Amino acid sequence: MTTKQIKESIGNIANTLSSRGGVFTAKKSYFWGFSNDGSALADKIKNLIPGAEIVDYGNHFHGFVGGAKPGSPRDSYYWVQFKA
Repeated sequence: MTTKQIKESIGNIANTLSSRGGVFTAKKSYFWGFSNDGSALADKIKNLIPGAEIVDYGNHFHGFVGGAKPGSPRDSYYWVQFKA
């Protein structure tokens, strides 16, 4: 699947989507929820793309920075790496 097809499949459950070497990375920004591990986002991707193979997932927590772009190193987000 192409990145465009993946974006269409997952809709707006992620703020950013990128791919490298056949592995897609979806990131969902959050303001509150630092205790979660990102597995809920992985489950949503598996439900929307049943053939997806989850490679890894996690939580990137960063203290609040006003104006941080979604998915940037200065943002807090859950991330999921998967193959489709």
